[in-house]
Amino acid sequence: MEICPLLMEMAWMMDERTLRAWAQELGFAKAALCPAESFERAHQLVCEQMPLAERKQLRFYPGEDDARIRSLAVLLWPYLPAAMTQGETLFVDSYYPASNAAYHAARRLEERLTAEGCFARANVSYPAKEAAVRAGLGRIGRNSLLITPEFGTRVVIILMATDLKASTMETERCRTNEGCIGCGRCAAACPSGAIDAHGMTHPERCLRNFMMEGNVTPEPLRRKIGMRLLGCDICQRVCPMQPDMPQDEASGFSLAQLVTDDAAAFSETVSRLGALIGRNAARPQRVRAQASLLAGNSGSAAYLPVLREWAQSPFEAVRVHALWAMEQIKLAGGGA
Repeated sequence: MEICPLLMEMAWMMDERTLRAWAQELGFAKAALCPAESFERAHQLVCEQMPLAERKQLRFYPGEDDARIRSLAVLLWPYLPAAMTQGETLFVDSYYPASNAAYHAARRLEERLTAEGCFARANVSYPAKEAAVRAGLGRIGRNSLLITPEFGTRVVIILMATDLKASTMETERCRTNEGCIGCGRCAAACPSGAIDAHGMTHPERCLRNFMMEGNVTPEPLRRKIGMRLLGCDICQRVCPMQPDMPQDEASGFSLAQLVTDDAAAFSETVSRLGALIGRNAARPQRVRAQASLLAGNSGSAAYLPVLREWAQSPFEAVRVHALWAMEQIKLAGGGA
């Protein structure tokens, strides 16, 4: 017996409605499907640019990875702008606690879909912003971030590979800068010149790409990081496409809690940080490497004893950053 195409379409709509309802129950504000087409353009762009650590896990051909993948579920988790910090209180962008929460929510959604007999694999690494545009959830701005009508750029994007059918009627193609008014404020405000008139042309200059990645940060960027432990947010703060939002609470971490020779205190602080942003990001050596840069930027001689110890570390990023920090403190008159 031939199945009516309309009934097939209704069945798909119920599948997507169920996905959206379950996603919202778990805290996601938006959910939509896009076909699992290859990300050729994104792959070409990544190949042309300087290799970055955060892109090592990125993949571009869903159908080749698993024949069961028919669509990507694009899940949006909004967050509030982080409170600005003063003194040696460290800046942690609210994106990262939100990303940690969204990661675990996606795992729970995967479990629920799998229990219903669907194929689902949460937190897959494909070009998330382009997938969101294809799913009709927003447009990419000059700062390379997804701009959504409801939340501006402050959304975590989670991708889930599924065997659900995506509607071709809602599929959108990625069109760089649509939804962006081209005011140029992000380019003017970027402290490292990562953004220009053509967009995020120089990702190798973006401060975020070298924070807590476990790699040596290029020397021209170290001073510009200031007292940021994780995240930058400058291009988002100046963007006129952001809706009015209250600020989130400050993270509550201080530099003295991280640059310490008290092993138990350091471990406890890293554990708290891991609970906030995810333990994969808050690895002890990554934290030491980043904290070394911040100690150098503080100019405080109080951190020299710990930095001297870290300068003997077998981990390159910790060692190089600690030596640089010691030199900066001396130049600032904070040490002999």
